[in-house]
Amino acid sequence: MKAKFFARHARRQRGISLIEMLVGLVIGIVCVLIILQVLSLWEARKRTTSSGNDAQISGTIGLYTIDRDLRLGGYGFGVAAADVMGCTVNAYNSARAPAVFTFQLQPVTITKGTDDGPDEIRTLYGNSAFFVSSQPLTASDAETKTLKSREGFQPGDRLLVTGNSPVACALVEVTGLALADTTTLEHQAAKTYSTPTGPKTSSMNPAGGTGTTFSTGRVFNLGPAPVESVWRVNSASGTLTRYNRMAEEAPSAVEVASDVVTLKAQYGVDINGNGEIANTEWTDAAPVDWTRVLAVRFAVLVRSRQYERATTSGTPTPVTVAAPAWAAGAFVMKNVDGTADSGGSVANITGDLAVNNWRNYRYRIYESVVPLRNMIWGTAP
Repeated sequence: MKAKFFARHARRQRGISLIEMLVGLVIGIVCVLIILQVLSLWEARKRTTSSGNDAQISGTIGLYTIDRDLRLGGYGFGVAAADVMGCTVNAYNSARAPAVFTFQLQPVTITKGTDDGPDEIRTLYGNSAFFVSSQPLTASDAETKTLKSREGFQPGDRLLVTGNSPVACALVEVTGLALADTTTLEHQAAKTYSTPTGPKTSSMNPAGGTGTTFSTGRVFNLGPAPVESVWRVNSASGTLTRYNRMAEEAPSAVEVASDVVTLKAQYGVDINGNGEIANTEWTDAAPVDWTRVLAVRFAVLVRSRQYERATTSGTPTPVTVAAPAWAAGAFVMKNVDGTADSGGSVANITGDLAVNNWRNYRYRIYESVVPLRNMIWGTAP
């Protein structure tokens, strides 16, 4: 009896068959494939999201910093008359090579790039803590300027001297206040003078003075550290850069934002003098009357670094079908490596050229309309 019991018990514990093992193995493989597919999709979504966040941060920083610079445009000379605004200013800086340089007296200068290239934006403003709109020039010689009043002018300030006919403009550095009277400023070359931060030797006055005798005109105070910001896009590295042409030492570009494809800008010119800018008053061309430039609009185009495969269900479709556009129209796009657009054919968005095709990436556009408040206040009735 006992032997029969153990025989039946042994038959019940024979183990699994080969078929059951194979079925279990197939189920396990299917589960692993599903898990790998989920992980792959999750990783792709994570890369897309993180790359999009990086592009958003870059675009926001670029938009904010350019916007802030443009709002300062014209500070210190926004009340200049139409015949003065836009003149070529002769300047000197012994700490740079070449020492002699020029710049335009205008709040913003837009240098247009090619259709598919980025524009360059320059913004000019002063930083005087003692705002002086302007002072009439009553007398001058090579190294002194006599004003109606020199209140608000300090040693170390940069003066914008304008006058004569046709209008001449020059930049000088104040090295002292003449003791003989209360209205004369000195601007001597290589002169050591005292400032609140210690002694300083002038670097922005050429030997022999400005070279121009100003018999009439006005003087504008740009403060001790005027700025001419130069905003560019380095297409090779995809970075937005800025440097100050007015820096006392040779300026160097600082990278402000990455993943930037291009930069575009336009002037807002109040052509009819009604204090408003209509849609037809936005222009690429340099204005004739700079006192009527009341605003600037610009756009920063940034690109995600994540390559997105074209959809494969039905007709292959890239993630970006049409060229991104801003208020002035669509951007002219190029391949990621800077070469001409290779086109949107199926072969180019799915084949060997797909990684280089701009259509297989996501884009964000950051644009703003910036009122030039110093120009608006300066020309207000």
